[in-house]
Amino acid sequence: MSITIEKVPPSEHETWDSHASQSKQGTLFHQYTALEVQASHSDTIVHPLAGYKGQEPVGIFPVFEMRKGPVPFVFSPPFGLRVQYLGPAVLNMEKLKQRKLEQRHKRFIDGCIDWIDDQIGPRYVSTRSGWRYDDLRPFKWNEFDVRPSYTYVVDLNVSKDDVMERFSRTTRRRIRNNLEEEYTVEDGGKKAIEWIIQRVNERYEEQGETTPITAAFVMDLYDRLQSGQVHPYVLKIDGEIITGTILLEYGETAQRWQGGVKTNGGLPANELLEWHMMCDAMDRGITSYEIVDANFPRLNEWKTKFGPDARAYYSMMRASSGMNAAVRIYEQIRERNLIP
Repeated sequence: MSITIEKVPPSEHETWDSHASQSKQGTLFHQYTALEVQASHSDTIVHPLAGYKGQEPVGIFPVFEMRKGPVPFVFSPPFGLRVQYLGPAVLNMEKLKQRKLEQRHKRFIDGCIDWIDDQIGPRYVSTRSGWRYDDLRPFKWNEFDVRPSYTYVVDLNVSKDDVMERFSRTTRRRIRNNLEEEYTVEDGGKKAIEWIIQRVNERYEEQGETTPITAAFVMDLYDRLQSGQVHPYVLKIDGEIITGTILLEYGETAQRWQGGVKTNGGLPANELLEWHMMCDAMDRGITSYEIVDANFPRLNEWKTKFGPDARAYYSMMRASSGMNAAVRIYEQIRERNLIP
């Protein structure tokens, strides 16, 4: 039986969200409401594609249509929101033997690409899958250029003592020696979002780069997604915010998304905040803690002191003839860390 590709309407958003939650590749940004928020803040049209074998769902693949004049582009995730990855998420394949699994997976991706080509006809397609999506062959077979990127993941499926023991010696000492200092860590709500995103964008501006994200986008996610999925954490001393980070949670995974600022003084505020976020996540049943982005050596030194494992995720791109110049511009911007 062939795979049927359907565009899921808003009236079936609960069905879509159920598919996303059943897939090990599903993320917070795969949720239907999150797709709507992403489309609204990227000036794109979202097409939530789902594949079915008969009545059984086999995968979802949300794509975003953008037009520059008459030229259509397709992205997943959409351009310029600092959403690290999105792409396809498959389900109901775990019990299949390898031959049937590969056939079903290929037919699902083939069907989605055929739908995109028939309904949108893009000159350029770019998608990034998460670190749990590890079979990129269907994209290569469809003449996509596949390239790896990396992120860091800390295993929290152990005791807090075991997590701490994986930290560098200096980091352990700095955290343990300051746990009793006068500071507070809290979920600061929308005011904290404004503060964190402003600091993030100031850091990019200091480096001569375009600001990558708006507080309005993060606030929209905070307001519209389920409570407890977007945590604007801040560390305060005497009521004043010293540092902050947006932590995202979905299923058993937490993602340290945006934040972390340079601080002055003797208190290791960022290390303390990281530790408290990990502990809170463990208390909520989180087993994987992602420290986003392991692609820049100047930033990796700070991240690796928390004992993470490197995980690969992939970009898949396809351009039609005559689009090489546009592709080069896109890649130059990405290399400067101004997007995903």
